[in-house]
Amino acid sequence: MPRRTEVALARIVEYLDGLLEVSRYDEGEPSNGLMFDGRRPVTRVAASVNTSFTSVSRAAATGAELLLVHHTTWASIDLALKEEKEKALRDAGVSLYCAHAALDCHPKFSNADTLARLLGMRVQGRFAPYCGGLAGAYGEVDGSFAEFVERVQARLEVRVDAWQNSSRFGRIGIVPGGGSWTTFVDEARSKGCDTYLTGEGTMYTKLFARETGMNLILATHYATETHGIQALAERLARRFALPWDFVREEPDIL
Repeated sequence: MPRRTEVALARIVEYLDGLLEVSRYDEGEPSNGLMFDGRRPVTRVAASVNTSFTSVSRAAATGAELLLVHHTTWASIDLALKEEKEKALRDAGVSLYCAHAALDCHPKFSNADTLARLLGMRVQGRFAPYCGGLAGAYGEVDGSFAEFVERVQARLEVRVDAWQNSSRFGRIGIVPGGGSWTTFVDEARSKGCDTYLTGEGTMYTKLFARETGMNLILATHYATETHGIQALAERLARRFALPWDFVREEPDIL
């Protein structure tokens, strides 16, 4: 059998750190860059939205030495599970690299840009300040609101929640993931958008959209961010001629 390409982890980290400009972003907790060093060269990469026990075990099962994620394991969220997940990484010999705000805000291949391309939106600009960058994109699409909702469901393969609060449609603001903030909805409105698309919303998101006459689409946190991390993994794999796999989790609770 041919020998697999072997790349030093340090080379990959240097490349990703530069590509994503991780030093620009301070989120309070470590969220961008190498989160855990498995101390092995890389012959295969796995990508996942979350650092879950599922993603760690499935990455190891594929033979990957590096797990590339959008969401690391945060002490403020995972609590005691953070140590357990790091132990699972250690036991599997898998390194963890996270691109959170650095991927959300990348000026060329952010989650928003990737999602916009997938949905056929013509990007005209960026908005939604987040951790030193801009996490949203706005632009125009063709068709009706109902047709666009069907397109979102088909391409993201999830059932979405949607409210048509305006007779107008064609100009959309997108903030993937947890873009529930009413300030983001209002900024999209100030850009002339009639529709706001994000992953998940609160009661206040829905109420503000209704009372300001903005169409609203909630397409789940997980589904709206799956394609961004895949695009980053594909870019990394091409750069170093490495195979890669996307570790998909059941999206019913995500």
